Amino acid sequence: MGAALGVRMTMASPDSSRQDAPFRAAGAAEKKHTRTGRRGGFLRRGLLLAAVLVLLVSMAATAGERKLLEGILIRVNDRIVTLTDFKKRLEMELSQRPDRPMGDALVRFVRSLYNAVLEEQIMLERAAQEKISVDEKDVDRAIEALRKQNNLEDDAVFKKALEEAGLTEEILRNRYRQSMLLQRVAQREVGKIEITGAEAREEYEKEKERFRTPAKVELQQLFFPVSDDGKDREAVLGRARGLVARVRSGADLEAEATLAGVELTDLGAIPVKDLRPELQQALEGLKDGEVTDPLETAGGFQVLRLVRRIPEGYRPFEEVEDMIRRKLAQERYQKQTGGLVEKLKKEYLVEVHPELLDLIVPGAGAPETDSGKQGS
Repeated sequence: MGAALGVRMTMASPDSSRQDAPFRAAGAAEKKHTRTGRRGGFLRRGLLLAAVLVLLVSMAATAGERKLLEGILIRVNDRIVTLTDFKKRLEMELSQRPDRPMGDALVRFVRSLYNAVLEEQIMLERAAQEKISVDEKDVDRAIEALRKQNNLEDDAVFKKALEEAGLTEEILRNRYRQSMLLQRVAQREVGKIEITGAEAREEYEKEKERFRTPAKVELQQLFFPVSDDGKDREAVLGRARGLVARVRSGADLEAEATLAGVELTDLGAIPVKDLRPELQQALEGLKDGEVTDPLETAGGFQVLRLVRRIPEGYRPFEEVEDMIRRKLAQERYQKQTGGLVEKLKKEYLVEVHPELLDLIVPGAGAPETDSGKQGS
């Protein structure tokens, strides 16, 4: 459920529901900084911030080395993200992932999140400047829709899902609120993005291999359980063999299953490559509607019925059209908002210290971390 509730937040897209709370915590600043852009109205507190946000250090008891405890990672006008802020955000994002990235993958994850947070702060500053806000009723409706889509309408179930995702309702509301705010800023600045049917079709043909489907078999199963002590094994095997013989002679499978006291279960369409070798061998040569010999498995015997074979092919365009449209819209959105962010960087006072990421994950603070490099 974490994936449903705690989606990693980057720049909000027109169909996105990714949220997190704004970072406005005060922190200490490092003397060395990178600065770009200037808006005279925001420089009035610059000297005060420089005096108040002092870098905190401690002396290592044994080696006498200076160790950085806190610092400003990102500043956009008076909006600040400290190392502590970013660490909390990073841990929250990592907690939403089924597999925690390691090594180079973790470095890439940290860099990507850093760039996303930088863009968020710039867009949030734009929202404040333009007095763009979000009505709490809109947040209520979004969360209500989330609960309905994920069958979380029961309050106790919803609370448990939040806990499993490492969230609270307040954090969830903050994420939705910020995502909506970012979305509204982008829509106001960029405008509505539309993808035509022709563009979607062209993308489908270009990326058709992405939609290839493997050969599958649609199966049904009869399971004949054997007692824990296995004393009835031979008797159960005899019942299963008798049923198979009668069905192969023309008897109705469902009727025979009822008489045998076993249930005919639909297993759905399964890729052939995902079947165990013995099952692939048992199905080899069978025609649609035919059954296998009894196959011994954990707890008893199974008889499989081949409903039909589904050859490999491609998912039809109509089935994936909406997904393609969202992908193209997201790409176009990112490109256009990226241009907006670069424009705003020149208008705002922006200080960045990507080198401090090394204190969180060694190697993450390399120069290429800052995708929107600041110029003087």
